Amino acid sequence: MTKSGVSTVAAAWQAGDGTPVPLKDATVAWALAAHTALAEIATGYGHFITVTELAEQVQEVSGVHTAAPTRTWMEAILRKVARRCHKAGEPPLTALCVRQNHTVGEAYKYVLELAALPIPDDLELHAAYARWQCYQFHGAEMPEDFTVPPLTPKVASRRRPAAAKMTTQVAHAGAEPAQPARPAVCSQCYMQLPRAGVCINCV
Repeated sequence: MTKSGVSTVAAAWQAGDGTPVPLKDATVAWALAAHTALAEIATGYGHFITVTELAEQVQEVSGVHTAAPTRTWMEAILRKVARRCHKAGEPPLTALCVRQNHTVGEAYKYVLELAALPIPDDLELHAAYARWQCYQFHGAEMPEDFTVPPLTPKVASRRRPAAAKMTTQVAHAGAEPAQPARPAVCSQCYMQLPRAGVCINCV
């Protein structure tokens, strides 16, 4: 595997005639296609795509294919997209690309590294705010009653039982169930705000 994270074993080729494509050129073509695809996805509020789906799409759009397993090259492509967004001052489009379980996973931490931000306790919530910014930036029709951006469906469904269990325990104790607290976050970096309400990362 190369320093870029792309496998040197499996070749890339042009779909039309099978002409070999150097992996360096292939990754550039895939990254451009990925940025375009993610920007299009961001025009629809709540939309996202899985890594596997995006890998298939960028190959179709670019016309450059590979037999390499997705896990051996897509992280490098997403890093290229993240760097492009960061340099251009755009929201991180890679927040729209999730794994099969709908989490952004460890790969999302690269977005925070680029911005020199600490890793938050709730990575998925941070990514949800980043997706919201992507939707807004790319012209999606935003809901009027926006409060907290939604988590992806599978992540939300996994967290729901825990919240329901807590509510049940409170009800059995004879108290009124409290509404789950919504953490205050910085509108610039989406890190949770301290009690003073001033973001230490953006002052």
